[in-house]
Amino acid sequence: MKSSQTIIEVPATPEYVLSVFQDQHRQIFLLEHDMLPREELTLETTVEEWQWQCDYLEWRPLGRAWNDAWGIDLADEEWRAVLTPERKKTLAGVCELIARHASAPVIREKTFFGKPCRPASAFLTIRALLQEAGADVSEIAPSTPLIPYTNQFADTFQWNIANLAPGTLPRPSILNWDCYRGVDISLLWMTGTLPFAAMFSLVSRSLWPLLFPGGFLLLFLLFRAELHRRGGRQLQFGNLRTFRDLSELIATRTTFQV
Repeated sequence: MKSSQTIIEVPATPEYVLSVFQDQHRQIFLLEHDMLPREELTLETTVEEWQWQCDYLEWRPLGRAWNDAWGIDLADEEWRAVLTPERKKTLAGVCELIARHASAPVIREKTFFGKPCRPASAFLTIRALLQEAGADVSEIAPSTPLIPYTNQFADTFQWNIANLAPGTLPRPSILNWDCYRGVDISLLWMTGTLPFAAMFSLVSRSLWPLLFPGGFLLLFLLFRAELHRRGGRQLQFGNLRTFRDLSELIATRTTFQV
């Protein structure tokens, strides 16, 4: 099923564009810094402040990135007009520009057994968006766990699905972050010891000094590969566990059209 069968595209408004930016801003801070941003983005937020939060230093890559994200094709000069000078231009101009060319999703309300069912309509839309992203949705049912789909298709959840109802997805977190961090630190430490082990091996004319760091390095690499095989990072949104949980939440906060 294609998402075009379940989603109606309507012209975006500056308020909708801003709500998407606010949601992305919130998700990034919660996921990367484990805290809410100190200040929420507003129409009065300057482009300079926004650039710093988006990790882009120049207006050109910022504009092109949002071209891709919003599915629009604005020329560099159009972006330049609303992004420079950075200290004077605000998000109001950016949101108005995007709204003139972008669209906002509205879920088509479907009827099941003669009655409309918004959670089911939301579920079909979510599944269709994942299918467009390349997921095999043949085994996705309402009771299917969100993990590992939330990791493998994290961008789809954090952008396409989140944009059905900006600000609705709960706090994102990585459940097995400590495992990855421990393995990565160990890999870094063992890699750092290899040059010293190699020097000692040359001096002693023996391979034994390389066996200890080399063996542990191989062990940690295998452990990381096993983490990836088991689904990689386990990205979770609050208490959402299944596609039913997500669909019911989206259905309470998004816009439907009969």
